[in-house]
Amino acid sequence: MTLKRIHTGYLLGLSLLISSVIYFFASNWQGIERIEKILLAIGLMLLFFVLATILSRFQHSHRFLERWLWLIGTIAFGVSIALIGQTYNSHADSYLLYLIWLVPAVIFGVLTGYKPFYVLGFLLSQLAFYFYVFPSSYFPDWTPGTALILIFIYLLFTHAWFFLSRSSWLRSNWIMFGSFCLIHLVFIASSFGYWEYSTLIAWLYVGYGVISVSLWKHREEKELFILSGIALGLFLFGKMLAVLSDAFGDLMPFFLLIVVGFIVFLTIKYLPRLDRSEKGSEAWKRMFKSSLLFVVTVVSTVMLISAFSGIMFLIFSWDHALAFVFSSLILLLLPGLLLKNKIPFLSTILLLSGLSILSLANLIDAFSNGLLPKTVVVMLISFCMIGVILKLITNAWVGSYAYLLANGVLLLFLFKVEESLLLMDSHEPLLLLVLVFGNGLIHILGRDDWFNRNALVYSIVPLFILTFFFEGEWLYWLLNSVFLLLSTLLVFYKPWQSNPFRYWVGLTLWYAFLFYKYYDIAWSLVHKSLTLLVAGLLVLGITRMVSRKYKGTAVEEPTFVAGRWKIIWLVVILMVSFITYNGVKNEVALQSGKEVRLALAPVDPRSMLQGDYVTLRYDISTLPGAVLPANKKIKVVLTPTSGGLYEYGGVYKIDDKWSKSYEPSDDDIVMNGTTFSDHDVQYGIESFFIPEGAGQVFEDKTLAIVKVSENGNALLIELE
Repeated sequence: MTLKRIHTGYLLGLSLLISSVIYFFASNWQGIERIEKILLAIGLMLLFFVLATILSRFQHSHRFLERWLWLIGTIAFGVSIALIGQTYNSHADSYLLYLIWLVPAVIFGVLTGYKPFYVLGFLLSQLAFYFYVFPSSYFPDWTPGTALILIFIYLLFTHAWFFLSRSSWLRSNWIMFGSFCLIHLVFIASSFGYWEYSTLIAWLYVGYGVISVSLWKHREEKELFILSGIALGLFLFGKMLAVLSDAFGDLMPFFLLIVVGFIVFLTIKYLPRLDRSEKGSEAWKRMFKSSLLFVVTVVSTVMLISAFSGIMFLIFSWDHALAFVFSSLILLLLPGLLLKNKIPFLSTILLLSGLSILSLANLIDAFSNGLLPKTVVVMLISFCMIGVILKLITNAWVGSYAYLLANGVLLLFLFKVEESLLLMDSHEPLLLLVLVFGNGLIHILGRDDWFNRNALVYSIVPLFILTFFFEGEWLYWLLNSVFLLLSTLLVFYKPWQSNPFRYWVGLTLWYAFLFYKYYDIAWSLVHKSLTLLVAGLLVLGITRMVSRKYKGTAVEEPTFVAGRWKIIWLVVILMVSFITYNGVKNEVALQSGKEVRLALAPVDPRSMLQGDYVTLRYDISTLPGAVLPANKKIKVVLTPTSGGLYEYGGVYKIDDKWSKSYEPSDDDIVMNGTTFSDHDVQYGIESFFIPEGAGQVFEDKTLAIVKVSENGNALLIELE
């Protein structure tokens, strides 16, 4: 067993264990009491830290395992915080969860210098900001001015991550490229649409994009220059289309055709000069040329598809699918094949455009007409044309696109045949097995090239899709088992494991399976958790046994906590203390708080870490007649009704000022909340966590039992 596979075995085993923990707590299993849940969460977190500490005290060659255990312990801390929220019905996916989780991740990163801690911190900071702006349990009514400020704040803190990632003590490409891409993405997304400041953001991005291109052109990280150019080019292209479509109307397709011709002419004329330029290294010139060609090809292809479709639609209608097929063949595909050696750049644009028109005609014709003889002819001609292109071209990108469309046309044909003739009903997804077996056979028999790699993808991905069908049937378990076996073989089977592409496809789909099965309701989260626990222990045991027989030369690395384990454990103790404090605080509030009953209306989603929950809205969530400032702390007076419920008493307090004169009464309850629109308030009791799959039981609940502490904080206890 190679060292790479030993590392992979430990990685998968630990991933299974932490997934088992997350699945178990997300199930909200009712067999464990509140205090037991918290103690169990703390114990599991400490288990990872203790094991990591024990490994750090010995000389060995598995320092990677020690580092991963510290990282997984930090992940378990986040799960423990989520469990506090689940146990005491705090906000689902609250931004505070990720913000608190962020602190030890960054501290551990500073203390150990281990970059994955920083990557985790970066991801948590993004989640914290996202859930602050888009909470899962209510819909804040951000004003355009506030939204603009939030965008600027996001850009500032993401820029901070970007510059930190380039510093000598962090130097993380993951964070650098991630933050850089997110900055451009947020700029571009905020520049389109009909909101008040889209034009302002658009002009700001033009300036930012130009500065970014100019700045990174002369720096070492040429990839940032290329990404800036791609982002700015696509942004300008989108804006140009938006403006020109309004200006030219029905003549737009003809104008786009002229623009495509002009772009192609300039590219063919001036791009060769880059090869003759004396500036820059050969590698840099090749990278720049490839990136420029990529942007120009994408833009020109999209414009040519729009122009060709628009002109053809003016002449024919989409009912004439054969006209579109033969037009794309004569005007796009055949010229593209003839020019593939003479002008490869233009050939790529023509082929991509022709293939796209071809597939679009097939889709529209199939869904408009059913399985008519004409539809069969269109599909057969299209499939044969794509096959010819696959046979003749050598460009991997065009070939991969053609291979995708060939599978798409074949699958479309199979589904139309099934719909008209086979009547398979609920077993219709089994048609994907044609792709699984067909592509699998091509992959096994073919040589290792782009064609063979595509065959692997379109064999294993349809099998992955099939793992979500046939819940409750034997087919479900068979397909899931076969997929797990094959994806594991791609990672570990020695003749295949030596192929990096197979290895990463298998590893990616393996983790995708682990992630998406969280949302699969075919079997409960508790059972998934137990299965993952057993599988994780089994994988770790086997990996440990095999690694002991490994004969390769292993380099013993120093532990990354050398001389710092005391301060690191001080942080761990603070983490445990924080969880314990929150548990005790909530328990005290439950015991001493005053019980009130509130009217409600629930809905049913699922949290990322905390499992199923119902989102609640109360009668007191709206304060009639009030005009409230957004995002302000508020104290709302509740008064009892004759029916035993509590309702809004007509008085509230913001910034230590009552909305009107108020004399406290022993029967009144003053509850803390936060405003989020002109007259709406959130009290922190809008999420009620339930056992998995029990949402229907709570659909008819109309009352919530809440405990309110002396200081006004509320805890949700039960629904009736």
